[in-house]
Amino acid sequence: MDLTKIKSAVLNQLTNTNGLYSLKLQNHIYGCFIIMEDLAQGGVNLTDTILSTPKYSFDLDKQFSTIGVRYGFAMDTHLVLETFSSEYYTTWIQYFKDIYSAKDIKDVDNIEDCIIEVVQSCVKSDDAFFITALETGNLPQEWIEKVLNLITPSVTPVAVILEKKELEKEKEKDEEVLETALTKATAEKPLITRRYLAITRRAHLKTDLPPLKKKALAKTRRQTTKPAAA
Repeated sequence: MDLTKIKSAVLNQLTNTNGLYSLKLQNHIYGCFIIMEDLAQGGVNLTDTILSTPKYSFDLDKQFSTIGVRYGFAMDTHLVLETFSSEYYTTWIQYFKDIYSAKDIKDVDNIEDCIIEVVQSCVKSDDAFFITALETGNLPQEWIEKVLNLITPSVTPVAVILEKKELEKEKEKDEEVLETALTKATAEKPLITRRYLAITRRAHLKTDLPPLKKKALAKTRRQTTKPAAA
């Protein structure tokens, strides 16, 4: 099977990416690996762009952006791949169809080896979620923490400072209201003395975030050891 198109498509999509988008893309590519293996091994049926088994169906066309969420190493809705090139999309769809027709796991191995080389050349070791998942079958705890940090970033010191300033402004307004009310009450000298109290709001400055809820990261089915040739 010709590897030129898939190599080019993945390389062009992955080059110069980083952070959360890189994580989304790596997760999506990993999901594509799982789909290729299922197609080659006869684990699913493919009709046009519909993957199906007796228990479920998945539209590779309409649900393309959620391949990583459904089949990737991190099944979290924050990782939907919202943007991708037409080259990336059309190439994967065509390769899925070709693999289903041929049903040769060796073709899948060759494609995967090619893409792994591309990922290794484009992704820094600190962001190598995809490679780590291939090596271990799932993400170790320290890599899970990296995923959570990207999808649920902490409050920055700048945000805390801005929030504090807003609280100070509210306090000043409340004091102003109180002073105005008391002055007015004294000037009018009502027959029945009333006590004017400023409406205050009890505000809490967030200094610590609540514990992050860990997402359930799926154990993947990628085999790192190829079966011995017959």
